[in-house]
Amino acid sequence: MSKSYGLLRRLGGFARDPRGNVAMLFGLAAIPLLICIGAAIDYGRALIVQQQMASAEDAAGLAIASWTGLTQAELKAKAQLFFDANYKSTMGAPSPLQVNFNGDNIVISVTANVPTTFMRIANIDHLNMHAQATITKKERNIELVMVLDTTGSMASDGKIGALKSAATSMVSTLFEGNDQSSTVKIGVVPFSAAVNIGSANKNSGWLDKNGYSVANASADPIPFEDLDQTLGISPLDLYSDGTGANRLTNRPWAGCVRERGGNYELTDDAPSAGTEATLWAPYFAPDEPSKLNPKGKCTGSNYANEYICETSYATTCVTSSSISDADDNQRQCFTAKYAGKSVSSTNVGPDYNCPATAITAMTSTQATINTAIDALTPKGSTVIPAGLLWGWRMISPGVPFTEGSAYNDDKYVKAIILLTDGENDVNQTSNGFDKSSYNAFGYAKNGHLGNLDGSNANATLDAKTLTVCSAIKAKDIRLYTIGFQVTAASQTLLQNCATKPDMFYNSPTTSQLAAVFQDIAQGLSELRLAQ
Repeated sequence: MSKSYGLLRRLGGFARDPRGNVAMLFGLAAIPLLICIGAAIDYGRALIVQQQMASAEDAAGLAIASWTGLTQAELKAKAQLFFDANYKSTMGAPSPLQVNFNGDNIVISVTANVPTTFMRIANIDHLNMHAQATITKKERNIELVMVLDTTGSMASDGKIGALKSAATSMVSTLFEGNDQSSTVKIGVVPFSAAVNIGSANKNSGWLDKNGYSVANASADPIPFEDLDQTLGISPLDLYSDGTGANRLTNRPWAGCVRERGGNYELTDDAPSAGTEATLWAPYFAPDEPSKLNPKGKCTGSNYANEYICETSYATTCVTSSSISDADDNQRQCFTAKYAGKSVSSTNVGPDYNCPATAITAMTSTQATINTAIDALTPKGSTVIPAGLLWGWRMISPGVPFTEGSAYNDDKYVKAIILLTDGENDVNQTSNGFDKSSYNAFGYAKNGHLGNLDGSNANATLDAKTLTVCSAIKAKDIRLYTIGFQVTAASQTLLQNCATKPDMFYNSPTTSQLAAVFQDIAQGLSELRLAQ
């Protein structure tokens, strides 16, 4: 009995001893604690999957919302492709996208079963995660101006044909197969060394049509730089549709203009009849000096644009030149030589270096735009800022063109596409005493192209280009640039000109140009959406 009683006492003491309770309680609590920690880890991984699904379906929704001309079935297929391309997680297998179209809304949803690790202890093998996105399409209108190089080099290697095809295809994409659009307006600005604003604008009030006088030449010297001091004469008087006695017989004013000077040179300031310097001078490339033989007969010329044989002259030019060139200068500015004369060649004349095709103001009629593109004709040299300036003036809300919406109106997207296949080039330092070929900024000798000897004329045009680009971008106009098989120097200029580096397209081949224009069309379509 005593042994049994002692054993019972020991067992009873062990049972009453509190020193093992903490370990026992910790052991009992460890299992649910580990389950909670594991559940947090599993759920955190599931949340990552959900976030990645949401991001991928947002990308898919924005992409298909901007796509045009596809059926709902095709859009659903595109959405799945975009989702798959953007979903990067390997922790879950998402279900196929559910895409529903409801008026202006596109609702996209997706689920995924995310396998668990720790929660399996509680018999939970996976977590079902869901993501949904709603894209609301509120379309903004597109205003687009294409500023297109039509210089002589575009005639080679099939470039002009590729440009016409690519631009026409882009227009078709933006118009979504319709001839008329309530949301898209497109304009076309062909340029070479100048821009043709159209002969129909002769009486628009935009032109400085004043005749020569000391006062008029002081207020706006541009129209008279290469004329003599014949009282009352203006460049328009020398065209066949002018009113002066010294006019040609077969060359009416076609619509080409000079660029303004002074404070108005690189601006979008509106023309005002009360301020002559705000008006544009009619373009008149003067007949450049003939070369005479000892008998006083014309035997050709050392100049690029000689089209009248002047065997005599007696004149004082508005703009003087150096004494060594005084004879040639006076031959060039002599206005009586045009009286009753005709110009037989289309390669020279008063419109020398200016496009034959006039600009087309922004319109919502696709056929009008396509006609303008089809009329592009390569000829002349390259003055990029002239084209850009008229692209800006076309898309701006004020005169000379008024089709543009107000700046900063969030119902509109404004964009300009600049395409060129070359560098600014006016044959600097050449062409005798003129020191350049004639262009929208006149001759280098007259001081609008840097040094009077023309030594930095092309570089000055590059600087003007960047100034105009900056002014355009400051107005929140998106600026796309395309260097069509250009040099490294041109690539740098165009990249700096574009709104962003990825809005510059570098030297595509003729076969690649269509894809470039389609990429721009897609980008513009995406900008139309305000989510």
